Amino acid sequence: MHKNYGVSVAIATCLALTLGPVSQARADGTFLQFDAAQNTSDTVFSMSRGKVSFSANFSDYDGGWSTGAAVTRDFALEGIGTLKLGPSIGRTLDDDNWRLGARVGLEHYRPTSFGRVFMLGQYNTIDQDWFALFQAGNRSGLGLELSAGGSDTYSERTIAVTQKIDGGPVSIRAGWRALAKEAFVGLSINTY
Repeated sequence: MHKNYGVSVAIATCLALTLGPVSQARADGTFLQFDAAQNTSDTVFSMSRGKVSFSANFSDYDGGWSTGAAVTRDFALEGIGTLKLGPSIGRTLDDDNWRLGARVGLEHYRPTSFGRVFMLGQYNTIDQDWFALFQAGNRSGLGLELSAGGSDTYSERTIAVTQKIDGGPVSIRAGWRALAKEAFVGLSINTY
């Protein structure tokens, strides 16, 4: 088990780094988010340096858990956003071994007259996993977030309200998971 994990991480990292040289990006940063509800908890981490991004997630839910990671090469699409392509690994409570896959995503950030808008769509071949996110925030740090996701093993729709603390990178979060019918609270740190 541990041998397969190490090999998977090494392959994923090598593939991502061979997609092209790393250069200084306009949006280097780190993102960490933790949400907790009565029956579930989710942790998401992502980091971008130059044209390479790394992301990881862990979900603990009633009856199981799942985890995954991806290393992607970022491609700027002028006027559209950032395309992210690369290998992924994943595992659930029911899996005997780590599984290799591929992830593709598209991100779009835009400053607006009222604040900002961020949109994300991504697909992972492991369990046919997909995720879509829309975020809008005003200049005082108040934000609204709508997301939807699904795979061969889960489906969820979420609405959340966020508030930055003292204009810094830390935000508190509260929301509703529509299909699970449960409220959640959380915290995020965003240095992008």
